[in-house]
Amino acid sequence: MRIFGLAAIVFAAALFAVGCGSDGNPTNNGSSPENGAQDTPVSPVDTLSVLSKSNLPACDANREGRAFFVQNENLPRLCVKGTWRSAADSTDFSITCSDGLLHAVDKIAHQPSFDVDTVRFSGLQRDSILGIVQNGPFIFGTSVVLNEASELNFYRADGIGHTASSCVQSNDGRYTLESVSTNSNYVKISATGFHRNLVTGGTSASPVTLSALTKVANTSEDAGATAPLRVRNSVNVNILTQLEIPRIEQLAMNHIDFAEAKAQAEREIFAAFGIDTVQLYSQPYFTDGRTDKPVAEDLDMFGNSEYSAALFAISAMLQGDRSEADMMSLVNSLTEDIKGDGIWNDPNWKIKIADWVVGLDTLWKYNDIRNNVSSWGVAAIPNFERYMRAFVPIAYGFEACTDANAGQVTFVNQGQSALFANDYEHADHSTVRFICDVNSKEWRIAQPIEKDTAGFGPGEYDKEIREGRVNHDSYYIFDSGAWRVATPQEADGFTDLVEVYANLKPDEKAVFIIRHSERTDETGPNGHLTSNGKTYARNLGARLAAIAKEDFYYGYSGYTRTQESCEEIAIGKGQVGYTLDVLPYMDGAWYVQDGSKADNYVNAEGGWAVYSKYAFTGAYEDAFYDLKTRSDELIKGNILANISTMKRVNIMCTHDYLVVPLLAYVTDGHANVRYYEKWRWVNYMAGVAMIISADGSVRYIPVKGLESGTM
Repeated sequence: MRIFGLAAIVFAAALFAVGCGSDGNPTNNGSSPENGAQDTPVSPVDTLSVLSKSNLPACDANREGRAFFVQNENLPRLCVKGTWRSAADSTDFSITCSDGLLHAVDKIAHQPSFDVDTVRFSGLQRDSILGIVQNGPFIFGTSVVLNEASELNFYRADGIGHTASSCVQSNDGRYTLESVSTNSNYVKISATGFHRNLVTGGTSASPVTLSALTKVANTSEDAGATAPLRVRNSVNVNILTQLEIPRIEQLAMNHIDFAEAKAQAEREIFAAFGIDTVQLYSQPYFTDGRTDKPVAEDLDMFGNSEYSAALFAISAMLQGDRSEADMMSLVNSLTEDIKGDGIWNDPNWKIKIADWVVGLDTLWKYNDIRNNVSSWGVAAIPNFERYMRAFVPIAYGFEACTDANAGQVTFVNQGQSALFANDYEHADHSTVRFICDVNSKEWRIAQPIEKDTAGFGPGEYDKEIREGRVNHDSYYIFDSGAWRVATPQEADGFTDLVEVYANLKPDEKAVFIIRHSERTDETGPNGHLTSNGKTYARNLGARLAAIAKEDFYYGYSGYTRTQESCEEIAIGKGQVGYTLDVLPYMDGAWYVQDGSKADNYVNAEGGWAVYSKYAFTGAYEDAFYDLKTRSDELIKGNILANISTMKRVNIMCTHDYLVVPLLAYVTDGHANVRYYEKWRWVNYMAGVAMIISADGSVRYIPVKGLESGTM
């Protein structure tokens, strides 16, 4: 065989070496990195495509024998003897293909030769076999080769039978094998070429090979007739036909009939990707009235059927963000794994694919795939997303989503996954969680409020604020019987003290235990409020005065700044003749059992870190009282025990070292003042409201006197 011009071979090699263009990385639309295009490698065949015939380069010695694809004609033109020729105008040349590239071949030089070992044809004749090669469409230059497969050799193509070959001359993967003759009922059709990448939208950077093994005819004895006999004249080649071949061969070694082996292999491959074949096979596929279920070589991934969607999803998942070599390595690994027992046993590959699918879902990238396919002029794009999503829980080992667990939210506990979490609330690795959808009964990615409020149940009181279980910097409020996202003002977990007072029922009592207002740098017993601190406290009193028609009781710790805080609130409220008592149980050291040891910890680690860590983790047991015991003593043994001597509404001014442990106790660890972990500390005039009902029951609400409850 002689290809016109040795330069054509050199030209092809150069394309593979540097891609195309001055930097070796052009894009399909001619963009460059300078104008915002992505600087990524481009397939050599991307440079062999032009919009119209007028855009063809010169047909010179450097391009002799080379083919360019003309987009508006959807056909190639070949450079032959200085002229661009169409495939139909081939009186003195024919078309061949290798390594995914088309060539013009001199008919005179290309004379067939025969030798004594050539197998004589004595079997089946047919006019042609048609088909589509897809993993994304294979494009012009794809070579398609048919080889007989021997039933006696477990349907392997041993290379000694009849062959036929053809080239794809369009960009939609369609091929025709003319005048096929076989001695066997079985053939293997292999296609090698470049394909459109479903994920990137571009052309693959290197050619890949996919094959299909099929039965093209029954024996004449089976049919009760004599040869020639034609049965199958259409064979599509795709990733499913590739995956099933080793399993079919293995089953054949166990003396299982070809049709049965093929059906079993296809069921097992679908199952490996979490596709329910009972449901799938119940769907129609053929549009010509046939009611039988299709096999892999019938399938076209660009259609409206569930079969098309399943094939599309498997193709996209195996492609992922992989190179052609890595994709085929995965395909080969899968075929080898599934060959023996029909089960995909490798969890690592499954998890990698699932992670990638979740990434698509999280970033709303499914539309990118749809846009890619639409840009190729494909009319029908199936609902592939549902099959990709269905694979995810299979890979992660979730239980089936049913009525029994509808609404359940879970996490990925597979250590190999990029989405792994040590437990539900641990978000250092990933914040992605999954929910069993109540309506669809399918697992999907949980929305922030779904995963953050999972297990909350009803709030303990109206307007309760809780930190998100997964997104720990997000906050939710129980409002009108349901959880919703808290506003920024609500998000610190504290409710405005004035609002809590305004919502008191007539038969309820309230005790507001709050930190003093802003102080000076003097932290001893005689330290005063700043001028701002006095203003803050007086403004709080004024806001209370706007709705309060009753006098309040006031108590303080004995420190000057707590006394001034209560006094300024009373002044702002316009209350005269108020009671202001020193309350020893409001002392900031209420929770300290051993002052010397507590001071040592504070000097070494800082007071805010020590007191918050004690409050929320129980640390420093040798320095502090048990949180529950000491809090109950404060609430029951002192405040409630003396409530009859106070008024309906009472304000107690204390210190942060008392307020933080008390907040931790009454909110069951939900208060957002874990300084040791979240760097949040209770703000001035923030604390706890004790609401005492007529029946003596008590509920607690974190309250704030300023705009924020934390600092």
